[in-house]
Amino acid sequence: MTQTFMDLLRKSEEPRIVNVSSSGCSLTLHSDPDWIYYSHKAAVYTASKAAMNMYTINLAYELRDTPFKVNAVCPGFVATDFNNHRGTGTVEEGGKRIAKYAMIGQDGPTGKFISEEYNPETGETPW
Repeated sequence: MTQTFMDLLRKSEEPRIVNVSSSGCSLTLHSDPDWIYYSHKAAVYTASKAAMNMYTINLAYELRDTPFKVNAVCPGFVATDFNNHRGTGTVEEGGKRIAKYAMIGQDGPTGKFISEEYNPETGETPW
């Protein structure tokens, strides 16, 4: 999908790509036995998000000398049908987190993994 819209994005003065990820797919966190969700190993979901996270890194590198900002953003543990509404956040909260990074200015981050739920201070999350 990203490649399909790349020509259109290049016409923007401030093109943004936000890949929706999950802090629950951090390789670093899943390797830490002290992490709260360490025992939750959803093999296919976490592996696919980890691959998308790598794509985010590669794309941010490829576009590093352009006005693009490319980030992976976790909406938080949002209560949806996907998790039988066990999430602690709302869809609206998750949407605001994603929209925030879709609208960041030129001084905003690129090539980062952001989870404001995991890291409320800066949002930066280990890959």
